Amino acid sequence: MVVEDAADFLGSASWIGADAYEPGGEFHERATTFLAAVKWDALTSISSGLRNGIPCKFGDKFSIGHFNMVRRIVFTDGISWVARVRLPQLKAVFGDREMLDVVSTFKVEIASMKFLKAKTSIPVPEVHSYSVDPTNDVGAPYILMDYIHGTVATELREAKNCDVGMFGTSDQDRKFRKQMAGIQVTLSSFKFDQIGSLYWDEQTSDFFIGPEIETGKGPWTSSMGYYADLANHALQVCVRHAAPHVQTSCSFAIPILFKHLMSLYGHGGSMGGPFSLANRDFGAHNLLVDDNFEIVGVIDLDGVMAAPIEVVAQYPVLTGLDREPPGHVETKPAAIDRMRRTEPRLKEYKDMVETAEAGMGIGNEGSTPIANLMLSEAASVLQGLLRYQSHQDFVNDKWMEAYLKLLRGHIRSGEQQTP
Repeated sequence: MVVEDAADFLGSASWIGADAYEPGGEFHERATTFLAAVKWDALTSISSGLRNGIPCKFGDKFSIGHFNMVRRIVFTDGISWVARVRLPQLKAVFGDREMLDVVSTFKVEIASMKFLKAKTSIPVPEVHSYSVDPTNDVGAPYILMDYIHGTVATELREAKNCDVGMFGTSDQDRKFRKQMAGIQVTLSSFKFDQIGSLYWDEQTSDFFIGPEIETGKGPWTSSMGYYADLANHALQVCVRHAAPHVQTSCSFAIPILFKHLMSLYGHGGSMGGPFSLANRDFGAHNLLVDDNFEIVGVIDLDGVMAAPIEVVAQYPVLTGLDREPPGHVETKPAAIDRMRRTEPRLKEYKDMVETAEAGMGIGNEGSTPIANLMLSEAASVLQGLLRYQSHQDFVNDKWMEAYLKLLRGHIRSGEQQTP
Protein backbone atom coordinates (compact mmCIF):
# COMPACT_ATOMS: atom_id res chain seq x y z
CA MET A 1 0.00 0.00 0.00
CA VAL A 2 1.27 3.46 -0.93
CA VAL A 3 0.09 6.63 0.80
CA GLU A 4 -0.37 9.24 -1.94
CA ASP A 5 -0.65 12.56 -0.06
CA ALA A 6 2.98 13.10 0.84
CA ALA A 7 3.66 16.82 0.38
CA ASP A 8 4.98 17.09 3.91
CA PHE A 9 7.39 14.21 3.25
CA LEU A 10 9.39 16.06 0.57
CA GLY A 11 12.50 18.18 0.94
CA SER A 12 13.23 20.37 3.93
CA ALA A 13 9.59 20.16 5.07
CA SER A 14 10.37 16.62 6.27
CA TRP A 15 13.42 17.62 8.35
CA ILE A 16 12.83 17.01 12.07
CA GLY A 17 16.17 18.09 13.55
CA ALA A 18 17.11 16.84 17.01
CA ASP A 19 13.71 15.15 17.34
CA ALA A 20 15.27 12.33 15.32
CA TYR A 21 16.86 11.27 18.60
CA GLU A 22 15.58 10.43 22.06
CA PRO A 23 15.47 13.60 24.23
CA GLY A 24 18.18 13.54 26.85
CA GLY A 25 20.24 11.00 24.94
CA GLU A 26 23.81 11.48 23.76
CA PHE A 27 22.84 12.10 20.14
CA HIS A 28 20.12 14.59 21.06
CA GLU A 29 22.52 16.47 23.32
CA ARG A 30 25.17 16.49 20.62
CA ALA A 31 22.72 17.93 18.07
CA THR A 32 21.37 20.73 20.27
CA THR A 33 24.81 21.70 21.55
CA PHE A 34 26.26 21.81 18.04
CA LEU A 35 23.31 23.84 16.71
CA ALA A 36 23.96 26.46 19.38
CA ALA A 37 27.75 26.46 18.89
CA VAL A 38 28.01 26.93 15.11
CA LYS A 39 28.30 30.54 13.93
CA TRP A 40 25.47 30.41 11.42
CA ASP A 41 25.66 34.16 10.76
CA ALA A 42 29.11 33.61 9.30
CA LEU A 43 27.64 31.14 6.81
CA THR A 44 24.85 33.50 5.72
CA SER A 45 27.45 36.26 5.27
CA ILE A 46 29.63 33.99 3.11
CA SER A 47 26.62 32.83 1.09
CA SER A 48 25.34 36.35 0.48
CA GLY A 49 28.81 37.49 -0.57
CA LEU A 50 29.08 34.68 -3.11
CA ARG A 51 25.83 35.93 -4.74
CA ASN A 52 26.78 39.61 -4.96
CA GLY A 53 25.16 40.59 -1.69
CA ILE A 54 21.70 39.05 -2.15
CA PRO A 55 20.33 38.65 1.41
CA CYS A 56 19.63 35.18 2.75
CA LYS A 57 18.56 33.44 5.92
CA PHE A 58 18.41 29.93 7.33
CA GLY A 59 15.20 27.96 7.50
CA ASP A 60 14.07 26.93 10.97
CA LYS A 61 14.32 23.18 10.33
CA PHE A 62 17.45 21.12 9.98
CA SER A 63 18.38 17.56 9.11
CA ILE A 64 20.96 15.59 11.02
CA GLY A 65 22.75 12.30 10.52
CA HIS A 66 25.61 10.58 12.27
CA PHE A 67 28.22 12.87 10.75
CA ASN A 68 26.62 16.05 9.38
CA MET A 69 24.00 18.71 10.12
CA VAL A 70 22.20 20.21 7.12
CA ARG A 71 20.31 23.51 7.05
CA ARG A 72 18.54 25.20 4.13
CA ILE A 73 19.62 28.70 3.12
CA VAL A 74 16.91 30.76 1.37
CA PHE A 75 17.83 33.85 -0.65
CA THR A 76 15.37 36.70 -1.16
CA ASP A 77 15.28 35.97 -4.93
CA GLY A 78 13.94 32.47 -4.27
CA ILE A 79 17.20 30.52 -4.78
CA SER A 80 18.02 27.95 -2.09
CA TRP A 81 21.31 26.43 -1.00
CA VAL A 82 22.16 24.11 1.86
CA ALA A 83 24.92 24.33 4.41
CA ARG A 84 26.29 20.90 5.27
CA VAL A 85 28.30 21.18 8.47
CA ARG A 86 30.42 18.40 9.95
CA LEU A 87 29.50 17.25 13.45
CA PRO A 88 32.10 16.45 16.10
CA GLN A 89 33.25 12.84 16.02
CA LEU A 90 31.87 10.29 18.45
CA LYS A 91 34.49 7.55 18.27
CA ALA A 92 33.07 5.91 21.37
CA VAL A 93 29.94 5.24 19.33
CA PHE A 94 31.13 4.89 15.74
CA GLY A 95 34.66 3.65 16.36
CA ASP A 96 37.42 4.38 13.88
CA ARG A 97 36.49 2.27 10.88
CA GLU A 98 37.58 5.08 8.56
CA MET A 99 41.26 5.74 9.17
CA LEU A 100 41.56 9.06 7.35
CA ASP A 101 40.61 12.23 9.21
CA VAL A 102 37.57 14.45 8.64
CA VAL A 103 39.57 16.81 6.42
CA SER A 104 40.48 14.01 4.00
CA THR A 105 36.94 12.63 4.01
CA PHE A 106 35.55 16.07 3.17
CA LYS A 107 38.09 16.44 0.37
CA VAL A 108 36.98 13.16 -1.19
CA GLU A 109 33.33 14.17 -1.06
CA ILE A 110 34.01 17.59 -2.58
CA ALA A 111 36.15 16.04 -5.32
CA SER A 112 33.43 13.50 -6.10
CA MET A 113 30.71 16.14 -6.41
CA LYS A 114 32.91 18.31 -8.63
CA PHE A 115 33.90 15.32 -10.80
CA LEU A 116 30.35 14.09 -11.33
CA LYS A 117 29.00 17.60 -11.91
CA ALA A 118 31.63 18.30 -14.55
CA LYS A 119 31.69 14.98 -16.36
CA THR A 120 28.25 13.36 -16.02
CA SER A 121 24.52 14.04 -15.92
CA ILE A 122 24.22 12.35 -12.52
CA PRO A 123 22.21 14.78 -10.35
CA VAL A 124 24.63 16.00 -7.70
CA PRO A 125 24.60 19.39 -5.95
CA GLU A 126 26.91 22.11 -7.25
CA VAL A 127 29.51 23.11 -4.67
CA HIS A 128 29.71 26.89 -4.17
CA SER A 129 32.15 27.11 -1.27
CA TYR A 130 33.69 24.95 1.41
CA SER A 131 36.19 24.85 4.24
CA VAL A 132 37.83 21.75 5.65
CA ASP A 133 39.35 23.69 8.55
CA PRO A 134 37.60 22.92 11.88
CA THR A 135 38.98 26.20 13.30
CA ASN A 136 37.42 28.43 10.62
CA ASP A 137 35.08 31.35 11.39
CA VAL A 138 32.06 29.05 11.29
CA GLY A 139 33.49 26.71 13.90
CA ALA A 140 33.36 23.49 11.85
CA PRO A 141 34.13 22.15 8.36
CA TYR A 142 31.32 22.97 5.94
CA ILE A 143 30.12 22.78 2.35
CA LEU A 144 27.76 25.31 0.74
CA MET A 145 25.94 23.71 -2.17
CA ASP A 146 22.71 23.71 -4.14
CA TYR A 147 19.51 22.68 -2.40
CA ILE A 148 17.81 19.75 -4.14
CA HIS A 149 14.10 19.44 -3.38
CA GLY A 150 13.79 15.76 -2.61
CA THR A 151 13.70 13.25 0.22
CA VAL A 152 15.95 10.30 0.99
CA ALA A 153 14.38 7.28 -0.73
CA THR A 154 14.42 5.07 2.38
CA GLU A 155 12.63 7.75 4.39
CA LEU A 156 9.98 8.41 1.73
CA ARG A 157 9.16 4.72 1.29
CA GLU A 158 8.64 4.47 5.06
CA ALA A 159 6.55 7.64 5.16
CA LYS A 160 4.38 6.35 2.32
CA ASN A 161 4.05 2.90 3.89
CA CYS A 162 5.21 1.15 0.72
CA ASP A 163 5.02 -2.62 0.36
CA VAL A 164 7.97 -4.64 1.62
CA GLY A 165 11.07 -3.99 -0.48
CA MET A 166 9.25 -1.57 -2.79
CA PHE A 167 9.87 2.08 -3.59
CA GLY A 168 6.40 3.29 -4.52
CA THR A 169 4.16 1.42 -6.93
CA SER A 170 5.47 -1.38 -9.14
CA ASP A 171 6.06 1.04 -12.01
CA GLN A 172 7.72 3.59 -9.74
CA ASP A 173 9.91 0.91 -8.18
CA ARG A 174 11.04 -0.39 -11.56
CA LYS A 175 11.92 3.12 -12.78
CA PHE A 176 13.77 3.88 -9.52
CA ARG A 177 15.91 0.75 -9.90
CA LYS A 178 16.55 1.46 -13.58
CA GLN A 179 17.82 4.93 -12.62
CA MET A 180 20.07 3.39 -9.95
CA ALA A 181 21.52 1.01 -12.53
CA GLY A 182 22.22 3.93 -14.87
CA ILE A 183 24.06 5.84 -12.15
CA GLN A 184 26.13 2.80 -11.18
CA VAL A 185 27.09 2.12 -14.79
CA THR A 186 27.91 5.76 -15.52
CA LEU A 187 30.31 5.80 -12.57
CA SER A 188 31.94 2.58 -13.74
CA SER A 189 32.67 4.05 -17.17
CA PHE A 190 35.50 6.18 -15.75
CA LYS A 191 38.83 4.34 -15.59
CA PHE A 192 42.00 4.94 -13.58
CA ASP A 193 45.30 3.10 -13.33
CA GLN A 194 45.29 2.99 -9.52
CA ILE A 195 42.94 1.97 -6.69
CA GLY A 196 42.02 4.59 -4.12
CA SER A 197 39.69 7.46 -3.24
CA LEU A 198 39.04 10.36 -5.62
CA TYR A 199 40.66 13.74 -4.91
CA TRP A 200 40.79 17.17 -6.55
CA ASP A 201 43.83 19.42 -6.77
CA GLU A 202 42.74 22.97 -5.87
CA GLN A 203 45.73 24.49 -7.67
CA THR A 204 45.48 22.65 -11.00
CA SER A 205 41.79 21.55 -10.87
CA ASP A 206 42.98 18.06 -11.80
CA PHE A 207 41.38 14.92 -10.34
CA PHE A 208 43.61 12.16 -9.04
CA ILE A 209 43.56 8.93 -7.04
CA GLY A 210 44.97 9.04 -3.51
CA PRO A 211 44.70 7.23 -0.15
CA GLU A 212 41.46 5.35 0.41
CA ILE A 213 39.47 6.68 3.37
CA GLU A 214 38.58 3.38 5.06
CA THR A 215 42.08 1.92 5.38
CA GLY A 216 44.00 5.18 5.14
CA LYS A 217 46.35 3.44 2.72
CA GLY A 218 46.96 3.40 -1.00
CA PRO A 219 46.82 4.08 -3.79
CA TRP A 220 47.41 0.55 -5.08
CA THR A 221 48.29 -0.75 -8.52
CA SER A 222 46.84 -4.24 -7.97
CA SER A 223 43.56 -5.64 -6.68
CA MET A 224 45.24 -8.10 -4.33
CA GLY A 225 47.30 -5.35 -2.73
CA TYR A 226 44.10 -3.46 -1.94
CA TYR A 227 42.27 -6.56 -0.72
CA ALA A 228 45.14 -7.50 1.60
CA ASP A 229 45.08 -4.08 3.28
CA LEU A 230 41.26 -4.06 3.41
CA ALA A 231 41.23 -7.46 5.14
CA ASN A 232 43.93 -6.47 7.61
CA HIS A 233 42.02 -3.31 8.47
CA ALA A 234 38.82 -5.30 9.07
CA LEU A 235 40.69 -7.55 11.49
CA GLN A 236 42.17 -4.61 13.37
CA VAL A 237 38.79 -2.91 13.74
CA CYS A 238 37.26 -6.16 14.96
CA VAL A 239 39.95 -6.55 17.63
CA ARG A 240 39.39 -2.98 18.83
CA HIS A 241 35.61 -2.89 18.83
CA ALA A 242 33.92 -6.29 18.58
CA ALA A 243 32.52 -8.12 21.60
CA PRO A 244 34.73 -10.85 23.11
CA HIS A 245 32.50 -13.67 21.87
CA VAL A 246 32.88 -12.39 18.31
CA GLN A 247 36.66 -12.34 18.62
CA THR A 248 36.85 -15.86 20.05
CA SER A 249 34.64 -17.38 17.36
CA CYS A 250 36.23 -19.27 14.47
CA SER A 251 34.57 -16.77 12.11
CA PHE A 252 36.87 -14.07 13.52
CA ALA A 253 39.34 -15.31 10.87
CA ILE A 254 37.06 -14.42 7.92
CA PRO A 255 39.41 -11.65 6.66
CA ILE A 256 42.31 -14.10 6.47
CA LEU A 257 40.28 -16.57 4.43
CA PHE A 258 38.93 -13.67 2.36
CA LYS A 259 42.40 -12.86 1.04
CA HIS A 260 42.96 -16.44 -0.07
CA LEU A 261 39.53 -16.76 -1.69
CA MET A 262 39.99 -13.54 -3.64
CA SER A 263 43.27 -14.89 -4.98
CA LEU A 264 41.29 -17.92 -6.22
CA TYR A 265 38.04 -16.32 -7.41
CA GLY A 266 39.00 -12.69 -8.04
CA HIS A 267 38.77 -11.41 -11.59
CA GLY A 268 42.29 -10.96 -12.88
CA GLY A 269 43.92 -11.98 -9.59
CA SER A 270 46.87 -9.71 -8.79
CA MET A 271 46.80 -8.04 -12.19
CA GLY A 272 46.74 -4.27 -12.54
CA GLY A 273 44.16 -1.86 -13.89
CA PRO A 274 42.38 -0.17 -15.30
CA PHE A 275 40.07 0.27 -12.32
CA SER A 276 36.58 1.74 -12.49
CA LEU A 277 34.91 4.32 -10.31
CA ALA A 278 32.43 3.02 -7.75
CA ASN A 279 30.57 4.42 -4.76
CA ARG A 280 31.09 1.98 -1.87
CA ASP A 281 28.10 3.49 -0.07
CA PHE A 282 25.73 3.58 -3.04
CA GLY A 283 22.18 2.86 -1.97
CA ALA A 284 18.69 4.15 -1.27
CA HIS A 285 19.83 5.97 1.88
CA ASN A 286 21.95 8.31 -0.23
CA LEU A 287 19.47 9.00 -3.03
CA LEU A 288 17.05 11.93 -3.02
CA VAL A 289 13.76 11.28 -4.80
CA ASP A 290 10.63 13.22 -5.67
CA ASP A 291 7.09 12.19 -4.81
CA ASN A 292 7.12 9.57 -7.59
CA PHE A 293 10.43 8.05 -6.44
CA GLU A 294 12.31 9.50 -9.39
CA ILE A 295 15.92 10.16 -8.40
CA VAL A 296 16.63 13.89 -8.26
CA GLY A 297 19.89 13.87 -6.30
CA VAL A 298 22.83 11.72 -5.19
CA ILE A 299 24.40 12.74 -1.87
CA ASP A 300 27.05 11.63 0.64
CA LEU A 301 29.73 10.84 -1.91
CA ASP A 302 32.77 10.25 0.30
CA GLY A 303 32.66 6.57 -0.71
CA VAL A 304 33.61 7.25 -4.33
CA MET A 305 36.82 5.46 -5.33
CA ALA A 306 38.57 3.76 -8.21
CA ALA A 307 38.16 0.09 -7.36
CA PRO A 308 38.54 -3.52 -8.50
CA ILE A 309 35.61 -4.84 -10.49
CA GLU A 310 34.30 -6.95 -7.57
CA VAL A 311 33.73 -3.69 -5.65
CA VAL A 312 32.14 -2.03 -8.66
CA ALA A 313 29.81 -5.02 -9.16
CA GLN A 314 28.17 -4.85 -5.72
CA TYR A 315 24.40 -4.36 -5.49
CA PRO A 316 23.13 -1.05 -4.06
CA VAL A 317 22.52 -1.25 -0.30
CA LEU A 318 19.20 -0.86 1.52
CA THR A 319 17.28 -1.68 -1.65
CA GLY A 320 16.09 -5.21 -0.91
CA LEU A 321 18.95 -6.62 -3.00
CA ASP A 322 20.94 -8.47 -0.35
CA ARG A 323 22.57 -11.68 -1.58
CA GLU A 324 22.61 -14.75 0.63
CA PRO A 325 25.93 -16.43 1.48
CA PRO A 326 26.79 -19.02 -1.22
CA GLY A 327 25.30 -22.40 -0.43
CA HIS A 328 23.38 -21.11 2.60
CA VAL A 329 20.12 -22.97 3.29
CA GLU A 330 17.39 -21.24 5.30
CA THR A 331 14.74 -23.07 7.32
CA LYS A 332 12.82 -20.16 8.85
CA PRO A 333 9.64 -19.32 6.89
CA ALA A 334 10.21 -15.55 7.04
CA ALA A 335 13.74 -15.92 5.69
CA ILE A 336 12.59 -18.29 2.94
CA ASP A 337 9.89 -15.79 1.94
CA ARG A 338 12.48 -12.98 1.83
CA MET A 339 14.77 -15.04 -0.40
CA ARG A 340 11.92 -15.82 -2.80
CA ARG A 341 11.17 -12.11 -3.12
CA THR A 342 14.81 -11.16 -3.50
CA GLU A 343 16.04 -13.66 -6.12
CA PRO A 344 14.00 -12.30 -9.06
CA ARG A 345 14.86 -8.73 -8.03
CA LEU A 346 18.56 -9.56 -8.09
CA LYS A 347 18.26 -10.87 -11.63
CA GLU A 348 16.08 -7.94 -12.69
CA TYR A 349 18.60 -5.39 -11.42
CA LYS A 350 21.49 -7.29 -13.03
CA ASP A 351 19.57 -7.16 -16.34
CA MET A 352 19.05 -3.41 -15.87
CA VAL A 353 22.79 -2.94 -15.39
CA GLU A 354 23.47 -5.07 -18.45
CA THR A 355 21.08 -2.95 -20.53
CA ALA A 356 22.66 0.27 -19.27
CA GLU A 357 26.14 -1.04 -20.09
CA ALA A 358 25.06 -2.07 -23.57
CA GLY A 359 23.63 1.42 -24.10
CA MET A 360 27.00 2.94 -23.22
CA GLY A 361 28.98 0.44 -25.29
CA ILE A 362 30.72 -1.00 -22.22
CA GLY A 363 32.25 -4.35 -23.06
CA ASN A 364 32.72 -3.53 -26.72
CA GLU A 365 36.24 -2.27 -26.03
CA GLY A 366 37.25 -5.53 -24.37
CA SER A 367 36.58 -4.64 -20.71
CA THR A 368 34.48 -6.93 -18.54
CA PRO A 369 30.92 -5.64 -18.01
CA ILE A 370 30.07 -5.37 -14.32
CA ALA A 371 26.77 -7.18 -14.95
CA ASN A 372 28.83 -10.31 -15.65
CA LEU A 373 30.27 -10.19 -12.11
CA MET A 374 27.26 -9.17 -10.03
CA LEU A 375 26.18 -12.72 -9.22
CA SER A 376 29.71 -14.13 -9.27
CA GLU A 377 31.44 -15.99 -6.47
CA ALA A 378 34.08 -13.25 -6.31
CA ALA A 379 31.49 -10.52 -5.69
CA SER A 380 29.93 -12.72 -3.03
CA VAL A 381 33.28 -13.26 -1.29
CA LEU A 382 33.69 -9.48 -1.02
CA GLN A 383 30.15 -9.22 0.34
CA GLY A 384 31.17 -11.56 3.14
CA LEU A 385 33.95 -9.22 4.25
CA LEU A 386 31.57 -6.26 4.14
CA ARG A 387 29.06 -8.10 6.35
CA TYR A 388 31.89 -9.03 8.74
CA GLN A 389 32.10 -5.37 9.69
CA SER A 390 28.78 -5.59 11.56
CA HIS A 391 30.59 -7.70 14.22
CA GLN A 392 27.64 -10.06 14.67
CA ASP A 393 28.67 -13.63 15.31
CA PHE A 394 25.57 -15.23 13.75
CA VAL A 395 26.20 -13.25 10.55
CA ASN A 396 29.90 -14.08 10.54
CA ASP A 397 29.24 -17.76 11.17
CA LYS A 398 27.00 -17.99 8.09
CA TRP A 399 29.66 -16.38 5.94
CA MET A 400 32.43 -18.52 7.41
CA GLU A 401 30.46 -21.61 6.42
CA ALA A 402 29.99 -20.15 2.93
CA TYR A 403 33.70 -19.34 2.61
CA LEU A 404 34.65 -22.90 3.56
CA LYS A 405 32.21 -24.31 1.00
CA LEU A 406 33.76 -22.12 -1.69
CA LEU A 407 37.24 -23.26 -0.67
CA ARG A 408 36.27 -26.94 -0.75
CA GLY A 409 34.51 -26.43 -4.07
CA HIS A 410 37.59 -24.86 -5.63
CA ILE A 411 39.83 -27.68 -4.42
CA ARG A 412 37.44 -30.37 -5.68
CA SER A 413 37.10 -28.71 -9.09
CA GLY A 414 40.90 -28.66 -9.35
CA GLU A 415 41.10 -32.35 -8.46
CA GLN A 416 38.56 -33.21 -11.16
CA GLN A 417 40.62 -31.39 -13.77
CA THR A 418 43.82 -33.17 -12.76
CA PRO A 419 44.52 -36.08 -15.18
